[in-house]
Amino acid sequence: MSCLPAVFLALLLAQTDDFQKRVRTDAGRILADDQVLYEGSWKTAEVAVVDVGGKKAREFFGEHPPWKQIVVTIDGEERLRLPIRSTARPIVWPPTRPEEIKPQLKKLTETVGLQKCLVALISTDQADLEIYRGPEYETKVERTASSFTVILNGEVLYRVSRADRPPPRVEDVVLAINLKRVKAGLGVVRPIPGLSKGCDLHALYLTKNDARGLSAHEEDPRATGYTEEGARAGRRSVISPFPPHETPVEAVESLMATLYHRMALLNPAVVDVGVGWANRRDGLGFLVVDVGGVESKPDSRLFPIVYPVNGQEEVPLDFCLGARENPNPIPDDRTVGGYPVTVQIPERRGRGSDAELRLFAGETEVACWLSTPDVPARKDWPQPGVLCLIPKEKLQPATLYQVRFKDRLSGLEKEWSFRTRK
Repeated sequence: MSCLPAVFLALLLAQTDDFQKRVRTDAGRILADDQVLYEGSWKTAEVAVVDVGGKKAREFFGEHPPWKQIVVTIDGEERLRLPIRSTARPIVWPPTRPEEIKPQLKKLTETVGLQKCLVALISTDQADLEIYRGPEYETKVERTASSFTVILNGEVLYRVSRADRPPPRVEDVVLAINLKRVKAGLGVVRPIPGLSKGCDLHALYLTKNDARGLSAHEEDPRATGYTEEGARAGRRSVISPFPPHETPVEAVESLMATLYHRMALLNPAVVDVGVGWANRRDGLGFLVVDVGGVESKPDSRLFPIVYPVNGQEEVPLDFCLGARENPNPIPDDRTVGGYPVTVQIPERRGRGSDAELRLFAGETEVACWLSTPDVPARKDWPQPGVLCLIPKEKLQPATLYQVRFKDRLSGLEKEWSFRTRK
């Protein structure tokens, strides 16, 4: 995202001149050292360093070393309050985004000699990070869909939040799909209300039943929420779960980071789609996109259809963004792989292709699994007209990759490049 035209960044950093020099803005982001504190648009932004406990910090901490907080205020609203031991490098940063936080606060009590000490930690997927060490005070957690706050002795110790977003619309999801299709040289799809109704019904069914893997495309007539319309939509759809902090628009990115689901969204013959979603009580959502609205045989001049496209920037690093696609095209049901490169060619009977598809980073060829029409990644899931490279390791950040493709049967060939995100 980029900043609004009139941007004012105030650094309220009394007695922290060295830290002030380390705070900067870059393309809509506020950073301290290399840590992103905030990303988005703003009219005014303030970054302040304060003492935990305020003017009574010494009294608050007693014999314990005092802590400081980095406070980020965007357009008059406090978005971030991060407790740190000091502003000296290197700073051990707690998580800065709500989606990085597990819904719990860990508390420990340590005794050194006769002195008791409360240790508070925030859990992440990588580690438990300390956010307080000092006298014992009452603590509590407040969590909403857009924020996570830890209260210590009646004051905010730690807060991460994001701006409330307007509820997504079907048009927003279709736009996200069409942006990918247009980028790949394809025509746009149009949402059909009747198809979307079935998608909504199937998404509701998924919130009421524990359907996993490919069974998520089916409905049990004996189960809660079963409808014929929803069952029909499930069989025709691609489906992506999405966490509470994301929207169905962001779930499109997960679908595009796969092999089979990407091909459904980039099918040149698809014209009509249905879109629906629903969330469980715990916030987990399910996006259902009916891609069964095929109209006619695609124009042969569209081929080859490649993705990522030539010159594409900010390409993700991981296959399925670090999750598992069902069915899984990676051998031995592994989940580690790089962002896939796909090439679509006209389908033909008999031999499907005699193709060369290779990925390079500079002069070095990247080790990949190759799926072709004749030797697909899965024999039980054939892909006529599709070639795919899945790197055996995640792609490197901020790296330019080159792709070389040549199919001797069709005479199609293409060389192009893309760059990964930082």
